[in-house]
Amino acid sequence: MAEPRTFAAPAPTRLSDLLRGEHTLIWAIRALAFGAGGCPLLKRQFADCCGPIGTETLNALTVFVHELGLHGRRKVTLCVPGSYVLSCDERLMLALFAAAQAEDYGRMEAHLAWLLADAPRPPFGAAACLVAQAFAMNDLTLRVPDEGAAEDPIPPRYEDGVIVPFPMRASA
Repeated sequence: MAEPRTFAAPAPTRLSDLLRGEHTLIWAIRALAFGAGGCPLLKRQFADCCGPIGTETLNALTVFVHELGLHGRRKVTLCVPGSYVLSCDERLMLALFAAAQAEDYGRMEAHLAWLLADAPRPPFGAAACLVAQAFAMNDLTLRVPDEGAAEDPIPPRYEDGVIVPFPMRASA
């Protein structure tokens, strides 16, 4: 088996904790989920990050997000585009794509099953692997989080089954 190209790190909780590839991935997932997948800036970012395979990489991520919306058996919590914090599910998606990049397919399948609350269908793993490997080919490392990392310090709040946006915190 190939030596993993990623390294263990504390699970990120804020956008400022993310590497370039991780930030691009979260930004794209949020944009796709909120209906801004046709944004020219998003397409350009993938072309800049992934070169000639940028369009295919974005298309694979689009398939992943679309399939998640259609076949997921639970609500996935995403923060709105531009939000500074990461939801637990966004952190799970980072770990999922990092496992795909590290060629740890058992862990990737486990993350997928948890994200979907069901057995993953073939498009999910294939799309995750394509995106992860395209990122790896272009030196966009996705870090595998430490197994003993702390839980999300800011859990999402729900009111009537809908997530309430995170409040802004004043700096001291």
